[in-house]
Parts: sequence; C-alpha cells; structure tokens
Amino acid sequence: MAKLAFISVISVSILLLCLIKHSATSSCNGKLTADCNKMTRVCNQELSWRATKKEIEFTITAKTDKWLGVGVSKDQLMPFTDTYVGWTARGKTYLSDRYIGQYRTAPTLDSNQNVFNVNGSYANGYSSLSFKRPITTGDSNDISVNGCRYFFLAIGGSFNEATKQIDRHVSTPIATPQAICIDPSKC
Repeated sequence: MAKLAFISVISVSILLLCLIKHSATSSCNGKLTADCNKMTRVCNQELSWRATKKEIEFTITAKTDKWLGVGVSKDQLMPFTDTYVGWTARGKTYLSDRYIGQYRTAPTLDSNQNVFNVNGSYANGYSSLSFKRPITTGDSNDISVNGCRYFFLAIGGSFNEATKQIDRHVSTPIATPQAICIDPSKC
C-alpha cells in the first residue's frame, strides 16, 4: 500500500509540472500558465505581470465565466494573502482589493481599494482582467511586491453582481513555483 501511495504522489507531481509553467523574462515581468495544450501551445489559464518603479500591472485570462483572482503572498499558502478578485458580466467589469486572513475564511474587502486602470472582457468562453496597483500601498491589508513574493492565479465559483459576494474557488489556486523577486529600482 505504501508503494502505491508513493507512486501516486510521483504521478501527481509529474502531472502538476506538466500543467503549470512559469517563465520570468526579468525580475520585473513574467507569467504563470496552466492547463496548456501541448500541440497548439494554447493555455486556458494565464497570469502575467509587469512592474515599473512605482506600480505593477497584473493580467489574468482563463477559460471560464466565473470570477478570476490574483494573490500576492509571502509564502505559497492562502492565509494572509493579498487578493484581487473580479469578473465581467453584461459588459461591466468589477474588481476588488481583498485580504484573506485565517485559513478557510472568505477574502474580505479592503477599506482602501488600491487598484486602478481596471479593464475586463469576456469573449469566446474566456474571461480576462487587467489592473494596476502601487508596488507599496501603505495599506496594512496589502502586501508590497517590493522583494520576493509568490503570486497566485485563482478561478472562482459564482459571483453575485449586486452584493459583490463570491463563492469559494472551484479548484486549488495555482502559485508560482518559486518566489518572484522584484526590485522596482531596476524596473
């Protein structure tokens, strides 16, 4: 039984390596892709980022009509993660700055919404969101991206347009395999 469990762990690890690809072209920009077709090289999930001296722009695209999320964390765990959750419905885009506290708690809205230049679309089964935020916001619920941080790509459950409430993500969010180290003075 132990041998079978060990083989299963190896199989799952190999599968995850095939599904998740991270590429950083510099410390200032990069992308995380998942659920890619090896033949067409089309990925159904992608998170990209581009930092400058003062701000970072995130773009997330996924084959879904659910909410999309970006996380910024000091580790690869969900608790104590700075999150950005949004969606496009009926031609309108909504994005919010949130924070995840303890394990298995819903992200709460930050009192300061430190996002700008928000854009979104939904076409041909794909949702896309892009937004910018300052490298460091001064908000205790935001995590500075100056230094080494992990980025998460999350695809949600449903969302309520009126109340802005979201259901739990339908699958485990994908984190960058290693911390992304950004030195804004070099961007």
